[in-house]
Amino acid sequence: MTLKLKGRDTLPQNLATVVASFGIRNAIRHLLRRPDSSFVALIVVPNQNDLDIYQFAARRLLNVVNALDDDGMRTALVDVASEFTRSSTDLLSTFYFVRRAILFCTEETEISSELALLIDFRAVMRPPSPSDFRVAARQLDLRMTDADSDFLATKSLHELRLAIRPGRSVGRIVCQLKALSTDPDSPPVRRRDKGDVRLEDLAGYGQAKDWGLQLAQDIGDWKRGAIDWADVDRGILLSGPPGSGKTTFARALASTCNIPLVHASYASWQARGHQGDMLKAMRKSFSDAFAKRPSILFIDEFDSFGDRGSIFDQHHDYKRQVINGLLECLDPIDGREGVIVIGATNNADAIDPALLRPGRIDKLVSISLPDDESRQAILRFHLPDASLRDLGAFLKASEGWSGADIEKLAREARRTARATGSKVTEAEVNAALPPMLSFTEEERYRLAVHEAGHAIVGHEVRPETLVRVSINSERPSAAGWRRIGLTEFRNSDPSMATAKYYSDNITIFLAGMAAERIVFGDHSAAAGGDPQSDLFIATDFATMMERRFGFGDELLSETGSGRLPLENLRRGDPNLRSAVQRRLKAGLDHATEILSAKQSALEALASLLSEQLELTAEDVRAACSLPPTEGSTP
Repeated sequence: MTLKLKGRDTLPQNLATVVASFGIRNAIRHLLRRPDSSFVALIVVPNQNDLDIYQFAARRLLNVVNALDDDGMRTALVDVASEFTRSSTDLLSTFYFVRRAILFCTEETEISSELALLIDFRAVMRPPSPSDFRVAARQLDLRMTDADSDFLATKSLHELRLAIRPGRSVGRIVCQLKALSTDPDSPPVRRRDKGDVRLEDLAGYGQAKDWGLQLAQDIGDWKRGAIDWADVDRGILLSGPPGSGKTTFARALASTCNIPLVHASYASWQARGHQGDMLKAMRKSFSDAFAKRPSILFIDEFDSFGDRGSIFDQHHDYKRQVINGLLECLDPIDGREGVIVIGATNNADAIDPALLRPGRIDKLVSISLPDDESRQAILRFHLPDASLRDLGAFLKASEGWSGADIEKLAREARRTARATGSKVTEAEVNAALPPMLSFTEEERYRLAVHEAGHAIVGHEVRPETLVRVSINSERPSAAGWRRIGLTEFRNSDPSMATAKYYSDNITIFLAGMAAERIVFGDHSAAAGGDPQSDLFIATDFATMMERRFGFGDELLSETGSGRLPLENLRRGDPNLRSAVQRRLKAGLDHATEILSAKQSALEALASLLSEQLELTAEDVRAACSLPPTEGSTP
């Protein structure tokens, strides 16, 4: 059944249509701000059953009944996009006198190429929030509790409109809808849309979340006139691995600040055509954000712009001109009051430093993969109605997971629960986890030798910093790099590090490889193969010593370019590769010397670690107090 409202624009407003009008205003606010503006807007509505409600609200919004020119021709139009399957000639005649048009469609609607040419702006309707219902109730002088508004936000506007009757209170409407929800044939309750998530709800963002909450307060103060725009941060660059939630952060921040979000990226701008088209698209995104101010402009793939200092890049001139254009947009001569810019990148080192200057993007924050506490909070956020008590198996299997990985797990757990008609518990979560594969006794002992090597060398080089050493007894079967052992040290980074400090770092990172070679005669692939691996990190330390800090034969300081700047430095410089190789060999030799002198301690500690899986710094100190191995040099 479809509720037909066409041609009944003079009917009184109701809760459903007022809430629908809020959504339309929010979607095309910048187009409605000027009464003389001319536009054709296309709005995507998530629920097809709600189309008539939105059309009714839009007709009242544009005053379609009275929108006539001097000749009596209609100048405003509201309809569904699927109605326009006619020829281009018919479309021209339909829209010839129309100055303002709102067309609605669903995600499945196919838009003809002819109609697409007429459309000036596209928007996706966000689902109504509880606050929308509370504001609408006040406007209509209706009594509504917070519980009522929270529940109504889970229902479609179509269902709400059917439940509305003359004289029926909000409480009675809610009772009717709840009674419908108990029907096994009724549709499931709609989950909260990503656009409704607020920053306060999110976990695992650390310093970025603190910054965002402060920004929300500052924007509120600026709106009230309590502070000037000069006292509001201009933006932030979020750096983190794929799936760490950078886009989600931008959406949630916009929701918390209650301001529009404009999404852009290097790829979407470049897709417009040649460089002139790209710069035009870039300026349009900034103009759109300015028209909706206060607003947030989210620029994804920020590292794609590159660095003007990379003079050996074959596209250097092109990138230089694009970066100059972006600098002009970030810091225009007349300012960008009301526009916050959030950049997102997987590699902050590849970004031109000028883009990060205060006044353009003020702050750089790294978003790391979530720790145990954050992973639990993220899972509970995605499974708000689940009964989750013991999450030990989840924490063990999900180490190194991103927020996106956890969201995927939550979807699979809900799917499992639906199949059995049960509520999500830790059983469904555990069933959705990738199977764990146990290490053989030989594999576990090799892993213990590797980590014991790190622990002993770390204790010898920096005695007071060792915290603990641990290994896993099993690993996830899913593909990808996962940490299977950990030697934890207290942070001891000096403010003015010397060459010895970095050389010791290399020695500690290569100690696991050295330990395996001493005990088994070779080392395993676990030492390398991933940017988080021992060998990769040690190689980068050696490169920085040679090319950034002047600890090598040449007094040069270079940052490198691209997504892997240090690797790119090595790739183009055989002399640098040789120097890095010498430093790595020296670090490995030093670790081997230490461990050879303590081979008895190494093997004893590895045997104990293989059995107990975790040892303290005191356990390591006790093992290191064993007499030196016979024939070694203490």
